[in-house]
Amino acid sequence: MVYRGRFAPSPTGPLHAGSILTAVASYLDAKANAGKWLVRIEDLDPPRIQPGAEKAILDALEAYGLESDEPIIRQSERLEIYREYLNSLVANGLAYHCRCSRSELKARNALAEYDRFCLSHPPAEGAQTGIRTLGGTSPSFIDKVQGLQAAEAVSDFIVFRRDGLFAYQLAVVIDDELQSINSVVRGKDLLSETSKQLVLQRKLNFSQHKNYAHLPLILAKDGQKLSKQTFAQPVSTDPDQIRESLINTFQNLALNPPKDLIYNEIIEIYQWGVEHWDLAKLPTDLTL
Repeated sequence: MVYRGRFAPSPTGPLHAGSILTAVASYLDAKANAGKWLVRIEDLDPPRIQPGAEKAILDALEAYGLESDEPIIRQSERLEIYREYLNSLVANGLAYHCRCSRSELKARNALAEYDRFCLSHPPAEGAQTGIRTLGGTSPSFIDKVQGLQAAEAVSDFIVFRRDGLFAYQLAVVIDDELQSINSVVRGKDLLSETSKQLVLQRKLNFSQHKNYAHLPLILAKDGQKLSKQTFAQPVSTDPDQIRESLINTFQNLALNPPKDLIYNEIIEIYQWGVEHWDLAKLPTDLTL
């Protein structure tokens, strides 16, 4: 089976050290396994999208020598595909309309596990609703970085939001299936979402033969995850600084590059990285 991986940024801001680590790691893992590496723009949430962010992301990837092996897809152009699968879930009794707001859930003390109120009390016709899929028990799996992940009971969860937007969980599961993604390398902050995605894969009769590797997060000195929300600085696209950034990223990925590697061409730096790539050596978290 040919390895197929992906890097799927959201255009809510430019790439920073944490996101470039994910991009580089997913790229190295794909190439070390003689596989394909794809780029997907996850632009499902218009209120969070920053003008110019997608171009900034793609320009940075190009500057870093990270080129998608297939045409880039955008989730905003695939809404009819998501709608088809969503309708199938509802038609097969695997999902139902839900009008519950966060405040209502909190009042019923149902934030941790949905109480299926709307399954037993269907919303009135014409009410503004989201759609929840039935939960279930996710299978256990071995994460290539984080180790054994136990089977987990998953409560009913949202796949279509009350504001009319498709949920991340639905879109990412569908896209990974239709793009034949069989290896998912991403940040550890998404590890908790994997159980929901495994449950949804089963309900949609999708392949569940995927390899997962959830990478260490880069933490600021105060222990917070480095992110756009914590005002992480965008990566530089200056050629000299890209080499330095790549070497630092390799160090964060436990590759221990030689000091003189920084003087090589970018393509040669990646070649060295591919030859020395080893997921098993990665730490759990990183601190700047």
